Amino acid sequence: MTSCVGNEASLASTGNQKQLPTVEETVQDGNILLKINNIDSGQPQILQANENERLAALDAFLGFLKLQGKETKALRVARGLAEHTRKRLNEGKALVVYNSVNVAEMAEQPVTPERATAWLAKIWSNLEERLEERETGIQDFARQAGLSIYAWPRKTSGAGGAGNNSTYAIEFLKLPSANAHSPEIAPGGVAYVQDLTLKPAFWLKPLIRTGFALKGWRRVAFLVYGFGGLAVIGALFVLLWLALTTQSARIPSGDIATLILFAAVVGWLGFAFLSPFWRLIDLRIIMAPDLLLSLRERGVQLEAAKEPAGDGQHVRVIRLVRYSARCPKCGEAVHLYNGRREFPGRLVGKCDEHPAEHVYSFDRFTKTGSPLR
Repeated sequence: MTSCVGNEASLASTGNQKQLPTVEETVQDGNILLKINNIDSGQPQILQANENERLAALDAFLGFLKLQGKETKALRVARGLAEHTRKRLNEGKALVVYNSVNVAEMAEQPVTPERATAWLAKIWSNLEERLEERETGIQDFARQAGLSIYAWPRKTSGAGGAGNNSTYAIEFLKLPSANAHSPEIAPGGVAYVQDLTLKPAFWLKPLIRTGFALKGWRRVAFLVYGFGGLAVIGALFVLLWLALTTQSARIPSGDIATLILFAAVVGWLGFAFLSPFWRLIDLRIIMAPDLLLSLRERGVQLEAAKEPAGDGQHVRVIRLVRYSARCPKCGEAVHLYNGRREFPGRLVGKCDEHPAEHVYSFDRFTKTGSPLR
């Protein structure tokens, strides 16, 4: 059974940008599909892109999702929306918005129609958080593909009541202007995208959730941690040396062994806690210590990036980031690792599927890499 009725629904956009598209409601097997007939082109951020641009933006969005590793329910919802939208465009059909039952089917979620709205409400909240954290990477991925738009899942909240449920769709937003032109990628090279993980360990969230800017008391605390820690470790070693050299005749051999073991533990702890501090100052980006991360995160970097401050100056901001790329040889994800002995002092990109053979350099400024093997 199919029926068509003129209707209007609001399609939510970033901030307070909204528009009222004219839609045509179609009921198929109990599922509501809202065909978009017209969208107000007066909104600067919502673009009337042609079919090829939209398809390319969807491909870029799906490619970015593939880099995220293990797929969560939230990312599966985003992928389902993007794939279904791409399918309609490939078939020459008009774009539509969907209800919660439609989206649950796209995500292959075995949930009854009565529970679909409650299930999706929780999942969508998580999706919005994850996408907000990764919007920079989504934009970079689309920009590297030569696009001026990017795909973005959007929820339009309903007014409530029967027939006024929330709807979901993929919309296409204009890419913000970049500070520099995208650099050329070397033959066989990769283009990295940065996605902010913002999933630090629970004890670190109050400090680094939005970045740790090295100014004011934060700069003092950072320096005290590094230099103060070094002074404490040095003082402990001096005390141990004095104890061993000035009272060696009166200290039992068992106690001497204990003091030496204690010195080794102090040295190891000092290296573990202070080494990242000095390497970050020297290299500006390092692999993040596991102590700083949530258990769910992997392949994360700790970066001290120079960013403009409000007074026209620049300030270093320490934050957790992750750089990834798509391997041009096999299409799998490439993540950064320590170069270790083979590439000392460097981060290198290794393919998840062939890490021993598909290895690439990493340039934080250009976000590109050349083959190393």
